[in-house]
Amino acid sequence: MKNLKQYIIIILFVTGIISFQSCIKGDFEQPPVVMPTVDFKANMTIAELNQYYRDSLHSASPVLITKDIIIKGVVISSDKAGNIYKSLYIEDGTGGINIKLDQKEIYNIYKLGQRIYIKCKGLYMGNYKGVPQIGYSNSGSLSYIPSTLFSTYIFKDSFPGNPPAPRVMNISDFTLNDISTLIKLDSVHFAPADTMQPFVVPGTAYGTDRTIIDKNGNSIVIYTSVYADFATALVPKGTGSIVAILSYYNGTNSYQLYLRDINDVQGFHE
Repeated sequence: MKNLKQYIIIILFVTGIISFQSCIKGDFEQPPVVMPTVDFKANMTIAELNQYYRDSLHSASPVLITKDIIIKGVVISSDKAGNIYKSLYIEDGTGGINIKLDQKEIYNIYKLGQRIYIKCKGLYMGNYKGVPQIGYSNSGSLSYIPSTLFSTYIFKDSFPGNPPAPRVMNISDFTLNDISTLIKLDSVHFAPADTMQPFVVPGTAYGTDRTIIDKNGNSIVIYTSVYADFATALVPKGTGSIVAILSYYNGTNSYQLYLRDINDVQGFHE
């Protein structure tokens, strides 16, 4: 009788452990991952939107987009390294666009290679130093789209894939249509005065320009923010390749480049 009671107690104890483990497993099971999809199509390319802005909307102040314009593109930027701030860059094969978002660590929300659609109606279009941008209006200036409105205007489609390969270009070939796209420059070197110096001059308030030169003597600056995690890295000697987002600064009427991270500086050797 005593052995029977012990046996029953053991059975109940084991059953309780199994039930407890099942409850824990049930409480912490991950919800199924649902692939995001959209049920609408883009009706304008990014290049067409940029041209529409230049031809029809251009003004000194941000312009409200009143037409039912939908664009799509793939994310080519990442703010993980801190060199890009509250901006999302997408391109669609025809051009690129900078979207101003009131959000830090955007890379956690819109990852490299993520295809997104943007319903532009209700947003504003403007430019910063010659670079077309989509954003929101704040007292007559182009501001960031509030995070509470992301789901109203920005829609993911499918899971992130491979980001577009950068287009191999020459500095002399850049046009305004290439702004905000991912490009690659081969066989370039940094200006001798910049090499073995940190990408950002210590103590500067915002950032630093470093000059790269191609084999034909053409040059362009790479701008690095003081907040970049590679700000103290040394500018390499030798020749290599640069992958970057092409930008523009009409204060000097010149193109400039933004690195996404230090891995965009590739293969430099003397």
